[in-house]
Amino acid sequence: MSVMLPKGGNAPLPTGRCEVTVTTAPAGAATDVCAVLLAKDGKVRGDDDLVFYNHPAQDGVALGGRTITADLSAVPATVDRIAIVAGIDPTLPNAHFSAADTPRAVIECGGVRIGFEPPPFTHRETVAVLVEIYRRDGAWKVRAVGQGWDTGLAGLATSFGIVVDDAVPVPLPVPVPVAVPAPAAAPVPVPAAVPVPVPSAAMSLEKVQRAAPGLVNLYKAAHVSLAKSGVIGQRAAVYLVLDHSGSMSGFYRDGTMQHLAEQVLGLSVNLDDDGTVPLLFFSNGVDLIADLNLENYRGRIDHLHAPLDWGGTCYTPAMRAVIEHYQATGSADPAFVIFQTDGEPFDRKATRELLRRASALPIFWQFVGFGPSRDLRFLRSLDTLDRRTVDNAGYFAAGPRPASRSDADLYDRLMKEFPDWLKAARAAGVIR
Repeated sequence: MSVMLPKGGNAPLPTGRCEVTVTTAPAGAATDVCAVLLAKDGKVRGDDDLVFYNHPAQDGVALGGRTITADLSAVPATVDRIAIVAGIDPTLPNAHFSAADTPRAVIECGGVRIGFEPPPFTHRETVAVLVEIYRRDGAWKVRAVGQGWDTGLAGLATSFGIVVDDAVPVPLPVPVPVAVPAPAAAPVPVPAAVPVPVPSAAMSLEKVQRAAPGLVNLYKAAHVSLAKSGVIGQRAAVYLVLDHSGSMSGFYRDGTMQHLAEQVLGLSVNLDDDGTVPLLFFSNGVDLIADLNLENYRGRIDHLHAPLDWGGTCYTPAMRAVIEHYQATGSADPAFVIFQTDGEPFDRKATRELLRRASALPIFWQFVGFGPSRDLRFLRSLDTLDRRTVDNAGYFAAGPRPASRSDADLYDRLMKEFPDWLKAARAAGVIR
């Protein structure tokens, strides 16, 4: 029996031994194959759940060349699905899939042969999930995924919860043995595969675990979003600016502001190795400038804001204070400023002009709006402001219950426009 699946299609599988073989056009780019064992939350249970050339077997799943063999009867119940991945080393020149060499998958299981050929990859994809074998109502099925990314295996691995610290061995092509007629010459040693260095977070997971174990999950979630957006390896000074106007009191009282501060610190240790976030409270003016770090973050927001008076809302004093602080540091890295507020400022015209002038500086302003969207129209206008050297601002509405958003969603939204700014700022000479 032979079946061809369309993208998104699925088919049942017998419980037993299944083989998934990945092929490309004969002259296509050198392609490596791996499998990722995933739990119900879509994440690995641990780093050993990546099956590749340097770790070729795990819990009933094994790699041999370009074939993944899965003994479905031996896969533990804690594994909900197995993603079959094809990739190219993204550090090689011009190494990416094309329409001509988009990889295909053939699944053979219990006399059933299932094929899948994804739509052509035409966006410089370097890694793709071709198919996934998954559990459904106590049985196994296969789904045709065909989703590609341009992040390479390292980027995809982090999206599955595998933390890349300093260097991840990216699978390299396995040499094909060549038969040598007798008498054979002395065997020529084949060089071992060498790990390919990939960009890493500013601070290692081990250091965060030692200094602030309560931030580990935030660190990991931020790492995944940075990898998906292609920002892993980028260094930036992360600032947090918090609105202390009277309408914000409920967000401080219910712990939302402390939670946001911890989320920002989890992001910062991926981008900046000093483990410190400059922290600024503002209302009519600048109310307080302090810091947030791995040692003092617990309860930090309540401790700092409690003596402060509630006020109105003016953006420009806080923005100028950030610019002055950043310039005083002499940093060679850009600044990523998370500017939180729940309403329009009194100084709208001055804010627009300051944002225009600041567009020539290596500072990106990520505005985060709390509360009803009707109160945040001015923030949306800053996102599309004209007459700037580069677009130096992003905006998203976190809604009236910001703390109910998942960490992953927050980080994905924070990273939505920052990568584009980095490219534009480099092109314009704003950053190196």
